[in-house]
Amino acid sequence: MAPSRAPELDRRLPRILLGVALALPVLLVVGVLVASQILGRQTDPDPDTGPLAVAAVPVPAAASADCARLLSGLPQEINTGDGLLPRRVLANPAPPGTVAWGGEKAASGRAEDQAVVLRCGLAAPVELGPTAPLLDVDGVDWLRIPGAGATTWVTADRAVFVGLTLPDGIGSGAIQDVSRGVKITLVSRDTTPAPTPTR
Repeated sequence: MAPSRAPELDRRLPRILLGVALALPVLLVVGVLVASQILGRQTDPDPDTGPLAVAAVPVPAAASADCARLLSGLPQEINTGDGLLPRRVLANPAPPGTVAWGGEKAASGRAEDQAVVLRCGLAAPVELGPTAPLLDVDGVDWLRIPGAGATTWVTADRAVFVGLTLPDGIGSGAIQDVSRGVKITLVSRDTTPAPTPTR
């Protein structure tokens, strides 16, 4: 008859339980440390996608009801012709009447990687005169003002002046997207020069 091994198993069992009991707290501490590192990385603001710093310019009518209507109706993404740019949270102090899209790769220094910026409530541009060439986009008249590395388009036929600054190399999709919002939310005004009285 074979000898029984139960007493030997009884002696090993307490050692195994003791080892597990000692290992559990160590594993728990390691798990907490790993989880805190992972969660910490997710909450750290990424400089490329965190709040975007935008230069302030004078926008005397930014607090108008017209600008409030326009800004609340603008899309969360804007089409550049090459893809969609997400709307960005602006760094404090955020300029009034201002919205921006894209600019995640602005640190590259390349014009096409800069943000698309819309400002509502601008003063009348000095370039806007009776003979200024205007571009009609979806029923909205825009005045082109070229600049270094970017072009600003300013509405010429609305109750308030809206400027859309597009980095060089960005397609025309953004101005089309904004034109739809401008047409819906802002009242148009006549930009046709008054006829010269005849005598």
